[in-house]
Amino acid sequence: MNAIPLGVGAVGFIAVYLIVMLGVGVFAKTRRDNDSLSEFYLAGRNLGPFVLFFTLYATQYSGNTVLGYPAEAYRLGYAWIMSISFMMAVVVVYLLYAPRLHRLARSHEFVTPGDWVDHRFGSPVLSLVTNLLLVVSIANYLLAQLMAMGHVVAGLSGNLVPYWAGVVVLILVIIIYETLGGLRAVVWTDVLQGLMLFVGLLGLMAAISPGPVHWRELTSWLHENAPATTAVPSLSVSARWLSSIVLIGFGAAVYPQAIQRIFAAQGPRALKNSLQLMVFMPMVTMPIVVLVGLTGLRRFRDLGGVTADQVLPMLLRDWAQDSLWTYIMAVLVVTGILAAIMSTADSVLLSLSSILSKDFLGKKFLRNASSERLTVIGQRISWVLIAVLATIAFSPRMTLWGLIELKMEILVQVSPVFVLGAIWDRLTARAALVGISVGALLTSASVLMGIRSLWGFHSGLLAWVVNVALCVFLSTLHNQHRLPRELSRHG
Repeated sequence: MNAIPLGVGAVGFIAVYLIVMLGVGVFAKTRRDNDSLSEFYLAGRNLGPFVLFFTLYATQYSGNTVLGYPAEAYRLGYAWIMSISFMMAVVVVYLLYAPRLHRLARSHEFVTPGDWVDHRFGSPVLSLVTNLLLVVSIANYLLAQLMAMGHVVAGLSGNLVPYWAGVVVLILVIIIYETLGGLRAVVWTDVLQGLMLFVGLLGLMAAISPGPVHWRELTSWLHENAPATTAVPSLSVSARWLSSIVLIGFGAAVYPQAIQRIFAAQGPRALKNSLQLMVFMPMVTMPIVVLVGLTGLRRFRDLGGVTADQVLPMLLRDWAQDSLWTYIMAVLVVTGILAAIMSTADSVLLSLSSILSKDFLGKKFLRNASSERLTVIGQRISWVLIAVLATIAFSPRMTLWGLIELKMEILVQVSPVFVLGAIWDRLTARAALVGISVGALLTSASVLMGIRSLWGFHSGLLAWVVNVALCVFLSTLHNQHRLPRELSRHG
C-alpha cells in the first residue's frame, strides 16, 4: 500500500478541487453589489430553481449522510433502508410551510429565522429562546461535520495524516471562501459540491454493485454470518424508526440554513420547482449509502463505536487497489465526501454567524449599527466559532449518528414556531413560548439523566409531542389572537 492509499494523483485532484472552491469565493466577492446583510447572507434574494435545488441537496446530504449513515447500516443491517423515509419527510414538511414563509420573507425582507419570529409573534422572549435553541442545535451539527472531515482524512490515509490535520485544512478552505463571498459563494460551491456528491455516489454504486447478483450474494452472506442484519426489525426498532421520521422531518426542515434559502429563493415558482426535484433524491442517495454499510460489514468485522464511522474510508482504501476503474471511482467518491461535508459546514457556519450578529448582537447591543457593520461582525464571529468547535472536534466522544439524533431532539422543539406558526393562524406567542420551553426542558432533562428513549421512542420526540399539545391547547384557550393582516393576506 502506498503511503497515501489513493496515491499522489488523487491527492492532486482533491487539491485542485479545494483551490477551485477558493477561486469561487474570490469570484463571488466581485459579484457582491454591497456588504449588506441581505446581500451577504441571502445572495440578493436571487436564487433560481437550479441553484436552489443543488444548494438544498448539498446542504441536506451532509458528511453525516455519507459517513454516519453507512456506519449505521453497518450496525443495523437492512433495517436502515428506512432512512429513505427520513429524507422524504423533510421534503414533505418543506412543502407544508415553505411557500407561505417565502412570500412573507419577500414582503418584509427577512434575513434570519429570528426576523420571522419577531414579525409573527412580536415576543422578544420567544425570539430569544428560539434563537438559543437554533444556535445550540446547529453548532452541534457543525461539530459533526468537523468530525466527519477528520474521519475522512484519517481513514483514507491509514492514519498517516492525523485526524486533526484533516479538520484544520478543510475548515480553513471553508472559512476563507465563505468570508469572501457570503451566501453567493456558498451556493455556487454547493452546485459544484452537489454535482460532485451525486456523481460520486453513482460511481460508487457502479463500482461495488455491478448487478443484482451482488445483492443476492451479499444478502446470503449476511443471512448466514450476521442474521440480525437481515431479520425483521423488532417492535422497539420500528418505534425508533417512526420516531426518527418525525424528528428528522420536522427538525431538518427548520434548519436555519434551510430557512434562509427559502428566504433567498428568486420567487415562489423557483422554490416549488426545487422542492419537487428534492422529492426524488432520497430514493437515489440512501440505498447507495446503505449498500456501502452492508458491504463494509462483509469486509470488516467487529468495528464498534466511532470506529464504524470510518467504514466508508476503509472500503475506499481497499477498492482503490482492485483496478483502475475502482480507483477512479474511489477518487470521485472521496471528493464527493469532501463536497458533502464542506457544503453543509459552510451553510451552517453562515447561518450561525447571521443569527449571532443580527439577532443577538444587532438587536440587543448594537441597535444603531449599520447593516454593513453587522456583516463584518458576522464574518469575525465565523472565525471564532470555527476555532472553538474545531478544538472540541479534536477529541470526538460520540458517533456521527449519535450527534445527529441529539441535534434533532433539540432542533425539533422549535418546529411549531415555524411550521405551525405559518399554517395555523390561532397559534399565540404565549402558547408557543410555553410549548417550546417545556419541550426544551424535557429534552435537556432526559439527556442529563441519560434517558435517550422511552418505549422505543426518542425522548426528544415525546417532549415534542408535549410541546405541540401545549401550543394547540393554550392557543385554543386564548383564541382571540390572530395573525397580522399581512400574514393572512400573503398566506
